[in-house]
Amino acid sequence: MHRTALTRPDAAPAAPATPGGAGAARAAAVLGFFVITFDAVVVNVALPSIRRDVGGGITGLQWVVDGYTLMFAALLLSAGSLADRIGARRALAAGMTVFAAASAACGLAPTLGTLVAARFVQGAAAAVMMPASMALIGHAYPEARSRARAVAIWAMGGAVASSSAPVLGGLLTQLSWRWIFFINLPVAAAALLLLVRTPRSPHRRVPLDWTGQATAVVAMGALPPPPTPTKLVYKCCRFS
Repeated sequence: MHRTALTRPDAAPAAPATPGGAGAARAAAVLGFFVITFDAVVVNVALPSIRRDVGGGITGLQWVVDGYTLMFAALLLSAGSLADRIGARRALAAGMTVFAAASAACGLAPTLGTLVAARFVQGAAAAVMMPASMALIGHAYPEARSRARAVAIWAMGGAVASSSAPVLGGLLTQLSWRWIFFINLPVAAAALLLLVRTPRSPHRRVPLDWTGQATAVVAMGALPPPPTPTKLVYKCCRFS
């Protein structure tokens, strides 16, 4: 008979989920998906302000946008293995902590190079958070129907982020473009507090494909950058 991951000798079982713990896990996962999506979208609104403040040409501004998505896409597969190895709750907490620190670094960045480097770290942290948030919901809601509802709410968090990011980003940019990153700090703090109430997630030993991960990073870096959004915004702000 096939043995699942939760019955393997090298797998640590999950703590039983209470209704309050399951709700906390779902809320933390939604907040995680929200900031992942929000930061992928909101920075486009702030590019003119970033250019006026820290300078930089089209290449630098493009890396502010694409550095995040590049690291996110390149590390996503290995991040899923990491969540299996240390548990979804711990992976989400670690990713959220690094994401918050990188957001603070983005908001405090004195130069464009520092901002781009912090965006790379943000993307790497987002890659850890994404599979962990999905796994956390799966562990908290083992019953198929309740899990489907929880996943729908999780997906709604990303949809709200993508639709609200341009509007909220525009309002925050009126204060300073740095606030589009500082806004992540209270969200991350709320998610970490919710994770304290979340039951322990199972973990198991899984191999990490270092060769495949290195190949993915090289392949993603070799792809031609998407030309439209950043270049159009840059051309507009050149003549503003």
